[in-house]
Amino acid sequence: MPLKHKALMLLLVALLAGVFCSGCWSRREPELLSLVLAVGFDYDEEEDLYQVFAQVANPIASGTSGGSSSDGSGGGGGGGKKPYATMEAKGHTPFEAIRNLIQVSTRELFWAHCRVLLFSESLARKGIKEVLDLFERERQFRLIVKPVVVDGDLRKLMEADFPLEESGARGLDRLIVTTRFARSIFPEINLNEFMVNLAQPGREMVMGRIEVLDTGQSGSEGGGESVSTVPARIGGGALFRGGRMVGWATAKQIQGWTYVAGRAFRSNFVIESPLGKGNRVSIEVLGHDARMKLRGNEDNWRIELEVKLHGRITDYSGPGDLGSESEFTRSLERRAAAAARNRIEAMLSRAQELKSDVFGFGNLIYRKRPQLWKKLAPDWEEKIFPELAVDLKVEFKLLRPGLVKEYLPEGPS
Repeated sequence: MPLKHKALMLLLVALLAGVFCSGCWSRREPELLSLVLAVGFDYDEEEDLYQVFAQVANPIASGTSGGSSSDGSGGGGGGGKKPYATMEAKGHTPFEAIRNLIQVSTRELFWAHCRVLLFSESLARKGIKEVLDLFERERQFRLIVKPVVVDGDLRKLMEADFPLEESGARGLDRLIVTTRFARSIFPEINLNEFMVNLAQPGREMVMGRIEVLDTGQSGSEGGGESVSTVPARIGGGALFRGGRMVGWATAKQIQGWTYVAGRAFRSNFVIESPLGKGNRVSIEVLGHDARMKLRGNEDNWRIELEVKLHGRITDYSGPGDLGSESEFTRSLERRAAAAARNRIEAMLSRAQELKSDVFGFGNLIYRKRPQLWKKLAPDWEEKIFPELAVDLKVEFKLLRPGLVKEYLPEGPS
């Protein structure tokens, strides 16, 4: 090919690339967006409307807006403003409610950075399927968001400050993660797991609980003095039937659920020393294993649940031989196993009271014996599960007593 023709071909390719690869017609400039960090949904019974609260990052306070400062110097200082703002709107559907937020926002809301999804207790008891449907359909929403039910004033929580964090959303997110890994009293799951498990036959879901505390924060004004009190307490959970909340579970009950569900990390409890004298032993659970089995035939079946825990002594100042094979250690293990068993049984009793199979016993039958499940399914929630007897076995193994083998003797009184 002559050089002249090659030059013409290259020129034609360059022109076509300029036409088809421009890609700027629908751009969304970052400085025109506002990042939503947390979202909460409530329900107004009087008006029959959904109410949405959005906690939005304030680019002026963080100095990233690209605009000029109040003195015209062009700097990015926040001028003492809060690093986030809380907006609210109402609508007949959850989607209409979040769209109505546009009327109170000067920037387009961007939802992909949302960390936490909050539900008021009233909405959770009414049903959250409409909100779940919105999160499944809308492309900006991330299913890794953490869903939580709020016990208290949702608006107050959305406007509250956390003393160690720059925004309430980050404070809630870190509070959830820290509590889950340190104590296992909160069922931290993301929205995708919640919806996947909800779609399985014979399994109900449990969602974490956050209690709003009275710290004296107004939350509605920027600036002001900082507070040292966390505005919320985390622990316990809300039990569901389908997409509707049916009741609360305590922190100890949720701890028992995590042992069975395989969602426990570190947890702790206190037991009495076998030697009495008012001495208490703190036990930290470091790991666990749970196995659920379906035994018998279709006419005579039962469910066996075996839970094995292991951990260590974290504090004990009383007498006793803490050697790995001593009778004193064996007695501590039996007492620790009994404490864990009490938590599991308390959760099972609460779940049966609310007719919410959060352990997934029905799903076990559905997977292992489909024909048996067809017979049991119509009466499972109302009749069979509330009266279900479970063969529960709990074992505990003390791995080590820590760095101390003998207690320090007391001096003369």
